[in-house]
Amino acid sequence: MIQNIKKILTPIDFSEHSMEAMRGAMELGKDLGADEVHLMHVIAPQYRFIPSTIEQNRELAREGAMLEQAEEELARIKKDEFGDSKKVFTFAEVGPPVEKLVDYAKAQAIDLIVVATHGRTGGEHILIGSVTEKLVRNAPCSVLVFRPRKR
Repeated sequence: MIQNIKKILTPIDFSEHSMEAMRGAMELGKDLGADEVHLMHVIAPQYRFIPSTIEQNRELAREGAMLEQAEEELARIKKDEFGDSKKVFTFAEVGPPVEKLVDYAKAQAIDLIVVATHGRTGGEHILIGSVTEKLVRNAPCSVLVFRPRKR
């Protein structure tokens, strides 16, 4: 039995998979009497792979715009899905996704992370890597992997 879960973190990439996981985290939070649910979006930086300073500056500006857009979308989700609940917290950041999620979970004393999986396999999994897999290995708390039902 899961006990003493007061803070739940759900990474959001705005895909349908992550939105379903978010709804599942909210249901689980209600069932367990959790005090808080945190929704976090992380934008992976690209400028490390860009050779020129001008292009790096463009990428930093693009990331800034993406961060602003993510914050607005998280605020909209909080309002539309949860009626601006005081139990729901949103956060967006630029950086390596797993590192940022782990740091946030530590800083906020998160008890459980509920994360969606896209179910990539084979070459796609090897090339992209799995944020979910790395998160399970590195998280400071338990991780519940939410796999959407096939329709």
